Amino acid sequence: MNKWFSVICLTGSLIFSNQALASESDAEALFQEMGSAAQNLSYEMSFMSFNPRSIVPVRYRHAIINGVPVSQMIQMDSSRREIVQKGEVISYFEPGFDAFSLNGQNIVDNLPSVLFADYEKIKPYYNFIDAGRTHIGDKPSLVIRIISKDNSRFNYTLLIDEENKLPLRVDLLDNNNQLLEQFRVISTVLDSKTVKDSLVSLSKINLPPLLVSPKNDNPAFKWRVGLLPPGFEEVSRSERNLGENDDVESALFSDGMFTFSVNVTKAEQGSLLDQPIQNGRRTIYTMTQGRNVITIIGELPLPTAQQVAASIRF
Repeated sequence: MNKWFSVICLTGSLIFSNQALASESDAEALFQEMGSAAQNLSYEMSFMSFNPRSIVPVRYRHAIINGVPVSQMIQMDSSRREIVQKGEVISYFEPGFDAFSLNGQNIVDNLPSVLFADYEKIKPYYNFIDAGRTHIGDKPSLVIRIISKDNSRFNYTLLIDEENKLPLRVDLLDNNNQLLEQFRVISTVLDSKTVKDSLVSLSKINLPPLLVSPKNDNPAFKWRVGLLPPGFEEVSRSERNLGENDDVESALFSDGMFTFSVNVTKAEQGSLLDQPIQNGRRTIYTMTQGRNVITIIGELPLPTAQQVAASIRF
């Protein structure tokens, strides 16, 4: 009896393990399909971007024109801010300000960065979970969850159109499963001739000049970060003068989905930021270490920002 009971238990555990592996594999494959659809299909998407301080209505168009990605994003509120991408140049137009361009791979303003994340780069640090099927309005959708393996960063729940694999809703969640931000699609138009024709016309316009940053060839700092969440790497550093005897040294870090910066200045008399600030995905945390003020700004949970700041050595 004990022998057969052990065999039954072992068989059951193997079945459960295989189902879990299959579920994770399905979620990973669906995530890659969503990224491919968002970056390669021709479509127009109207959506709302929600965070604790604002609700932004947006229209986004995307197509591949002659092998080059062309996109247009317009905020549909009173600001009428417009962003245009042509290849690796992203241009910003806003009433009352001079237009300018930056180098970049994708428009991420108001779009969740998870749509453009490199699966191979983020896979070691996140669990991908198949959470079944549901509906948004009359749209059947597939649900996956992307969970930080070590709780050092935020998590996502994605609802993906079952038919075209474009996102329908993206929830950004903290480690207590509390909603921080939400991206919710109102309507999607796929393979529209009108949309593609408008982007073809857009691809022919001259974009404003690139914004040139001051030359600062990888400055040497007298400090280093001792503890980074796994997968985060330094992608750039800079040194800026804010006034007489007032410089700020900054290093930018990314794991391919979230980014944050470490900023160091000299301490002066006066009060610091009394309380950390958490606004959606954005955390601002300041501490003093000796004669230096350390400020962490970016897409990190507060406990992680505190750990990074405390690990800095001069």
